[in-house]
Amino acid sequence: MSELVFNRVILERNNRTLMIISFVSLALNFILVLSMLRVFHRPPLVVFATDGKLTVLKTKDLGINETLLKDFVRLVVGQYLSFSVNSLPHQIDSIKAYLGPKPIQNILQSYKDNQTLIQSENISQQFIVDTITVTKKSSPYWVKVTGLSNIHTTDSDKNLPMTYVFEVTRVKSTQTNPYGFLMTDVVEKDKSESKGPR
Repeated sequence: MSELVFNRVILERNNRTLMIISFVSLALNFILVLSMLRVFHRPPLVVFATDGKLTVLKTKDLGINETLLKDFVRLVVGQYLSFSVNSLPHQIDSIKAYLGPKPIQNILQSYKDNQTLIQSENISQQFIVDTITVTKKSSPYWVKVTGLSNIHTTDSDKNLPMTYVFEVTRVKSTQTNPYGFLMTDVVEKDKSESKGPR
């Protein structure tokens, strides 16, 4: 009888020891799983190509700071869509670091096509931004801008509601472009039924 009691005590002690070992093992496995999850869910590795464009080495998209993007678009829109006879064709010089080749070419071509009329009618335009909405939240971003275009000529003044969609690409921040964004295209919504720039 005493031998049975003794064996039972040993068995219970072994069970308690195994239970403690099992608990410690489960806790260590849980910590290991959490560590592995953190390793595999690190932010994507980003490199910059020689042309300054941003390349992501993982498929996971980078987060976007919408406030910064909207501030960038507000800065560019104010100078890109507003002009006077005296400011053309050099109005975009102060924002050239933020513009891709297509928007620069478009504004210069527009000036060339309308130069005679602009000078003879003394045309100037002031674009006042009303709302800015990010409609595509991965690079290249699409940013819809609505506002009022105040057009002044020698004989009249007009106020026209306008909507534009700007295509903005993320690039490497530089001293001349601290925002790290580049406006690569712009579409006037009245002239295009597409959802964004082409």
